[in-house]
Amino acid sequence: MSVPEPAAPRTVAANQARRQSTLDKLERIETTLRTIRRERTPVTYPAVARRASVSRTFLYQNTDAKTLMTAAIAASGDQRQPR
Repeated sequence: MSVPEPAAPRTVAANQARRQSTLDKLERIETTLRTIRRERTPVTYPAVARRASVSRTFLYQNTDAKTLMTAAIAASGDQRQPR
C-alpha cells in the first residue's frame, strides 16, 4: 500500500484561498443580517444575497450560510404574508 503524496504547494494555496473566500462571504452575510434586523426589513434570500454580494446559490448550498438564514428568518417571525 502506497503512502499518498503531500499536496502540491499550489493546491494548498488554492484550498486556503477558497476557505478564506467562504469565510469572507459568511462574514458579509452576518453583517447584512444584523443590518436588516436593525432596519426591521424582511429577511429574504434575494435581499441578503444582493446586499452581501453573494449568490443565492451560496446561501442555499453552504451549510453555514443556510443555518444563518434559517435562524434569521425564524427570529424575524416569518415576515411573509399568506395570500
